[in-house]
Amino acid sequence: MTDLPLGMKYYLLILTSSLIEDLNDYGVKWIANEPGIAIRDVEKAFFCARALETRIPDEPGQADPRLWPELMKSIHTIRRVLDVVEKTTFDAVIAEALETTSDIARADIKHVFEQKREAGEVDFRLHGLLNTKPDPAVREAFMLKRARRYQSFMAFDGATLNDDEKVILNDAQSVARHIMDGDRDNRRIDALLVMGAVLIETASVRPKSRIPRLIRESFDRMATKAAMALGAIVYRDEYLEFKATLGLERLDSDL
Repeated sequence: MTDLPLGMKYYLLILTSSLIEDLNDYGVKWIANEPGIAIRDVEKAFFCARALETRIPDEPGQADPRLWPELMKSIHTIRRVLDVVEKTTFDAVIAEALETTSDIARADIKHVFEQKREAGEVDFRLHGLLNTKPDPAVREAFMLKRARRYQSFMAFDGATLNDDEKVILNDAQSVARHIMDGDRDNRRIDALLVMGAVLIETASVRPKSRIPRLIRESFDRMATKAAMALGAIVYRDEYLEFKATLGLERLDSDL
């Protein structure tokens, strides 16, 4: 598989840089002491990172075609290590999110319900959702937010994005439009719109020169990661197919 979409190539470049950054942030000593990781895997991951740091081009067109399979194999090697390190943190975040999602969803629905009641409209369906188990309320809250997020996402022109992020954004908007036009039960739309909202918010800080530099740098990094997350959603099928052609197994972190 050599005809990778341009956006996916940008995604792979952003992903590689991000993984190397995360790996270096943890540090070899800290990772080596984490239970469940073989020392040889840690050494291999850091070797891949060091070997790639000076070879990652700024633009996909500058890359030798032979770089892409090598890049994917290195991504796989580094991710195998980071998956183990980050699992504990990820599980904790998920558990906390599950505890708060129902309350937030019910608050959103209650707000809509109260607005309608004040306008003289009694919405028995929303009233019923507020007095049943969390699942229907959570689903309804997502549906209420989906339309607003979709409108904001499609209206975003990407003026505050870098060139590579703009390519990914355009592909993400095309996917979102396709889903909303004919496949609204496709769960990928919610992931796209949530990450799109994060990208819009974080990238909006970039041009604000009055904000302290360290804060802008932090938001800049978050915006890049949001674009990377969009790429993971948009190019999921191509990514997994490319891995399969290289004989690489699927990891927990692969969507």
